Amino acid sequence: MANYLIQSNASINMKIEVFTEGSSTTANREDVEYVKDFFKGTFLPVYNLAEKLGKYGDVSVNILSNEYGYLRGSDRVQSLSDEDNQSGQKQFSKSLMQAAKQADVVVVLLSKSAFKASVSSQWGQIVSNIKKESVWCLGASKSAINSINIEELQPTVEIIVYERVGVARISSKGKKQLLEIVYDKN
Repeated sequence: MANYLIQSNASINMKIEVFTEGSSTTANREDVEYVKDFFKGTFLPVYNLAEKLGKYGDVSVNILSNEYGYLRGSDRVQSLSDEDNQSGQKQFSKSLMQAAKQADVVVVLLSKSAFKASVSSQWGQIVSNIKKESVWCLGASKSAINSINIEELQPTVEIIVYERVGVARISSKGKKQLLEIVYDKN
């Protein structure tokens, strides 16, 4: 099964992984084919960012949903089923660990509880297995960000941190900065 959102014609094909949460606002299941088009609301800015990143490589969108568990943007909506969220959380965390080892760019935009369950809980393993010279963008609440030691990543990777305020998963400034760094690496 293909795990991509957008295929790119970029000369250097970067592996880009985006980790986020679904939205309670959704499209009608009959109106869309893929999960990436199913979630609306607060998910849309993340989807738009993934589309822009698609200029630089193959983008996989990993979604943690309270209702459906762990999903990929490339999953078909018809395959959605209620899943034990604990199982979904484990799969989501496992995918994040895999991305840490292999991806050129990792974007993590999560709520406080999802960040602590997915990132903070395995931070030591992430740091010890991280792909050198990768780019990381972390967006979460200040308390979630403070639950990890970001300095452990430097100078191994380039990192952008957005301390989330309100519902915005990433700021315009953070998005612009991420796109500029990825452009420069490409």
